Amino acid sequence: MHLQLRRVLFILGIFSLAVLYRRYLVNWPSPESAPSTRDAQKRWKSLGLTEEQCKVEFPALEREIDNAVAEGKFVLKKEREDVPGSIQGQIKDGKVSYLRGYILMDFLQRIGAILHSLHKAIITSPTPLPDTVFSISINDIPRPNTWSFVRSDDEFSPHTPWLMPHFSSWSWPLPYVGPLDEALTKIEKYENRVPWLDKIDTAVWRGTPWFNPGWSVGLRPKLVEITEGKGWADVQVWGQGQDPKNTLNIDEFCKYRYIIYAEGKTYSGRLPYHQACASIILTPPLTFLLHTTHLMRPIFSSVLLSGSHPKTPTSPPSSAYPLPATAKTWPYSYPPDQADVIFVKPDWSDLEATVLWLRAHPDVGADIARRQRARVVGGGYLSEAAETCYWRSLIRAWSRMAQVEGSWGEGMRWETFSLLGKTTFD
Repeated sequence: MHLQLRRVLFILGIFSLAVLYRRYLVNWPSPESAPSTRDAQKRWKSLGLTEEQCKVEFPALEREIDNAVAEGKFVLKKEREDVPGSIQGQIKDGKVSYLRGYILMDFLQRIGAILHSLHKAIITSPTPLPDTVFSISINDIPRPNTWSFVRSDDEFSPHTPWLMPHFSSWSWPLPYVGPLDEALTKIEKYENRVPWLDKIDTAVWRGTPWFNPGWSVGLRPKLVEITEGKGWADVQVWGQGQDPKNTLNIDEFCKYRYIIYAEGKTYSGRLPYHQACASIILTPPLTFLLHTTHLMRPIFSSVLLSGSHPKTPTSPPSSAYPLPATAKTWPYSYPPDQADVIFVKPDWSDLEATVLWLRAHPDVGADIARRQRARVVGGGYLSEAAETCYWRSLIRAWSRMAQVEGSWGEGMRWETFSLLGKTTFD
């Protein structure tokens, strides 16, 4: 009797794991099945896809919106007008208006980029979008019940931010970055010409070491320290000058086999650009997520270096995570033939061993690098169509959940505000 009971419990346990695995991967885009035909490329340039077409074209794109909806309805109040980087506006009859906010000159370009992208998504929608009042946080630090670039995986933060596309989708007005689609064109030309095995066989990073996440104030300084003088690394502190000599254009990172990604105060906006490369991203497990970060399928360095590579996703050891909550964000380490990014230890202690392992197993490395680009670029997730699809889904979901309090007035139409950069005519 006891033996039969144990057998039943064992079978139920296996079944439960299978259900969880299936639930986690349901509708997950596979790079092998991602369309890459000319017809798909043409669709991804279209700004007029219907809601249903968006769901078919870009599976799992809306997961972060679904997460925000699951938090339930909330009351949207007027923000204090002394909160830097916070703006509020409205969508009414298919028009965008600026209502209120605290505009710093440092944030004006970001505000313009976001509202340009939002306006584009609204005026190209094949069906009317609902009226609503919205709240945007331009700061790198996310705020509850706002449209933000990023969210923390901190499970103790109720009412998580609603993630919006990064401002670089419109343009990042720096000489070495620019609009995302322009960078994607340059990257595509390079990737079509240079195979992974012909890329520079070192791990590259450029950045400022004084921006670090709360979980590790020494994250970037430690990276600079452990890579100093190493032949496998090209890690340099960015000069911050008008034309620093060690600056790389954003597409030039693709010339390297390995790209190191280090979170900043929260996130680093270069992540989508790096994902467009057929290179391997090496990073500690991410604690801040942009609206498409969840598409990643990581293999953890501890699993990669163990020499034992299970055929199905496995749970990494707790020591592989910077925070307990991060284990819920990234519960699995995928097999090498499914992974598209490598998560190294949070203190970078096995970064060198990981690079050396990849050098010794170039076939595995080439596969991971190919799969990364195939998933995000080959799946169209960085396309203009995907961006407009996401914006419209965000507006629909937000309008259902946000209970707008009080009277807000009419504000200033976006077309006028975009020319003035302020809400007054003086």
